[in-house]
Amino acid sequence: MIAITKRLLLLSPLLIAAKRAFAQSGDAPERQGPSPEALAIVADKAITGYFIPAYERLQKATAKLVAAMDLSCKSPSATPDPAVRSAFEAVLQAWAGVDFLRFGPMAEKARLERFSFLPDPHGTGARQLRQILAQPDPSLLEPGAIARKSAAVQGLPAFEALVFGASDDAETAAYRCQLALRIAENLNTIAGEAVTEWTKPGGWREQMLKPGGANIVYRDATEPLVEILKAVVTGLQQMRDQRLLPALGKSFATAKPNRGAFVRSGESFAYLNASMDAIEALVERSDVFSLTPNDAATLLAATEASSTEFRKAINVGKPWNEAFADPAAYDSLKHAFDVLKTIEDIFNFRFAEAAGISPGFNALDGD
Repeated sequence: MIAITKRLLLLSPLLIAAKRAFAQSGDAPERQGPSPEALAIVADKAITGYFIPAYERLQKATAKLVAAMDLSCKSPSATPDPAVRSAFEAVLQAWAGVDFLRFGPMAEKARLERFSFLPDPHGTGARQLRQILAQPDPSLLEPGAIARKSAAVQGLPAFEALVFGASDDAETAAYRCQLALRIAENLNTIAGEAVTEWTKPGGWREQMLKPGGANIVYRDATEPLVEILKAVVTGLQQMRDQRLLPALGKSFATAKPNRGAFVRSGESFAYLNASMDAIEALVERSDVFSLTPNDAATLLAATEASSTEFRKAINVGKPWNEAFADPAAYDSLKHAFDVLKTIEDIFNFRFAEAAGISPGFNALDGD
């Protein structure tokens, strides 16, 4: 059974506003909201066209990472195997497609944190990983053992540190490689669990497609829509406040590029681009703007224009660390930060108003 606590995640100002906007009687607002049938169509498109395929993609990508690591560990070295790098890049691309979906299976059993413990402002993962490597424990290489450790050393950041910061010492390299392999296996397990929980009878797909009645998570047709909107805005806020802001700091002089995501592997910019790809794909495949037919073209054009502006702003022509050492590049990244707020406002306010939803919510409420 879906945990009752998941029900609480939806009790945000957005949900309250949406329920008022879509009320069919009593204190219904002046603007009539979309019909339950229209809402159901959007939910179905989001689930079948985006959510489930995205998790299936992640499962396949992590399986390939396991295979690449298994082969690489037969001859471990300090330099990442090209096949491992390619597989890791594919996992990051796939992870960017779901890491902003803070509901469903990934919100249960700390799966999201275990898959990628970010942000980690206190360096918890790095500290715990150093402790593990200082006294290598062979029992930690047993299948499934890593899943019993702290979330900070179970997922992508720990894998990245092991593979892209490897030691030249042969014995240490062998242990690091095997540990990274176990982490890759853990990632594949988590991704597989997510797919199962979405698709099994009574799973999250059914929960979202059959609101009301005995459904303790989604009480009516408005709530799956709220979930989709929260996902979009959460993705934008996550890029802005957790991927860019910690690195930007308050000024050029106080910038801390190493606080970005996946800096060690050199994938920070690729990850940001993949994150924007994901937001655009969810909006497109869910056809959420169909709920505002009179404003759909305008809203879509504004979203696409701002997305293009964001991509242009982060395309500074320099590697991540070098970009933060160049004032012009830094200013461009600050502009990208501002553009993300512009896109967020499209969904928080312009779309919300056009759809008959009162603005003034925080998509991260309850997280």
